[in-house]
Amino acid sequence: MANVKHQIGWTFAAALAGVILAGGFQAAPPKFGVVDISAVIERSNLGKKNQEDFAALKKRREDLLKFIDDNRVLTNEQAQRLRDLTVKATLTAEETAELDRIKADVVASGKRAVELSSKPNITPEERTLMQEYADRSANMERVAQLYLREFTDEMQRWADKAKVDSLEKARQAVQGVAKGQGFTVVFEIGVAPYGANDLTEPALQAMNAAP
Repeated sequence: MANVKHQIGWTFAAALAGVILAGGFQAAPPKFGVVDISAVIERSNLGKKNQEDFAALKKRREDLLKFIDDNRVLTNEQAQRLRDLTVKATLTAEETAELDRIKADVVASGKRAVELSSKPNITPEERTLMQEYADRSANMERVAQLYLREFTDEMQRWADKAKVDSLEKARQAVQGVAKGQGFTVVFEIGVAPYGANDLTEPALQAMNAAP
């Protein structure tokens, strides 16, 4: 397998049109503010949890791909069951025991394959077993690549959904702070990098306090 550690970054780009309207039109002179929406998201409790969850999700899948790469004598049934168990966020005691048992069986098969490959004289039965191990190895190359593509798509969908959800909560926090303090328009800091009245910290506190 060419690369079992495909990297997917976790980033929150500024995804606003540039401004957040605090409320309706007011008779008073306009009051402007700025906010770093990316910082609000990434530094929030939700943003930190999302990053931790994403890292754990990614590690579980990388660990499975590495195990397959290191032990290419899995059967299709073993690979599928390992996949089913590995992607679960939490396992029962029985599932953990099953996962350990399958891995131990695979490692034992790998050791047997190494023993046979170094044996000077092998029986017809052993030759058949060696061919089976070779076939499994070739098949696992394909299986691992399939899993890699599936995991990549899965993690991207997870990250996209988390980003959208977090952005909406951050926007609500900014709007609440802006309205409470009488701001007419709040610019994203990338649009107005030198703007006064930075609402990033109050918005972060509001987002963390939200249910």
